[in-house]
Amino acid sequence: MSTLTADLARLREAFVLSELGTASLTPFAAVHRCRTRAGEDAVLKRTARAAPAMARWLRALDAAGVDVVVPLAEAQEVDGATWVLYPYIEGERYSGTTEQLRAAGDLLGRLHAAEVPLEGLRRYAHPSTVRAEVEADLVTLREILHRALPAERAAAADASITALGARWFERSWPALRAADPDLPRTGVSSDWKAANLVFRPEGAVLVDPDNGGVEPRLLDLALALVLFPCETPGAPPRMLEPAEWDVLAGAYARHVTLTDRERELWPAALDHQWWEEGTWVLEDAGEDGWTDPVQGGYLRSLAEWDPAPYLLPA
Repeated sequence: MSTLTADLARLREAFVLSELGTASLTPFAAVHRCRTRAGEDAVLKRTARAAPAMARWLRALDAAGVDVVVPLAEAQEVDGATWVLYPYIEGERYSGTTEQLRAAGDLLGRLHAAEVPLEGLRRYAHPSTVRAEVEADLVTLREILHRALPAERAAAADASITALGARWFERSWPALRAADPDLPRTGVSSDWKAANLVFRPEGAVLVDPDNGGVEPRLLDLALALVLFPCETPGAPPRMLEPAEWDVLAGAYARHVTLTDRERELWPAALDHQWWEEGTWVLEDAGEDGWTDPVQGGYLRSLAEWDPAPYLLPA
């Protein structure tokens, strides 16, 4: 588990803290429990340099009734890194219940539907990938899959991922690029997964918005399907099942009506996020990820995934 590298005294002084834990709450980022001198339970997190715009966006969402964390203080740079102080949100972590899936979809829909200022947030841009990069990634992925899966399953996953790479580069990605001006954009977390949510009786709260930006909402919805159980210790050890996706997507649809063009491009959006984000997760996992009972199960199901049964609500 990662530990703080910044000077503890400077961090405590900068954010007026009485206590600051050195061990991160997650091995995937610098996120540390702390307490302010006013007695508030809080979390200190290393974040992006667009922190002022992020803070404005979060405050606007909060004012609009969207349940997100709001910084307790302005972000500050300490030891060359930007840090932000959020309140510590009490609640349950994801365990795969229907109520949690419904709450996650409801919050995602309200987030996408919110009409709030987006100035200063990162703007989505399509990658500048060439075919040689796709082929190089496939070589790496094949090596990983044949180490992580039994021979027969590895061969099937290899064939599926190889087909995905060709389909994404030749059809899905060009279709999304061509349609980009017609795709509604909104403020998104761009990392909608269960690990970044806390569940309370009244609904879900987004507690890690720091990858946020302005992106096509269709791509963010597709990303939610691809990544939802990733890096979530209490989750079922697999991707969402189609019936679970129906619950999340149905709750989302109560707030957002997708356009005909978005609905037409849903398969392309799934290909895009499976290739761009899903295969990155497979490559980045390392041995610890593949051998972890929960994360490893998710990775194996992602490698062998069939997106065809995952539909949008009628």
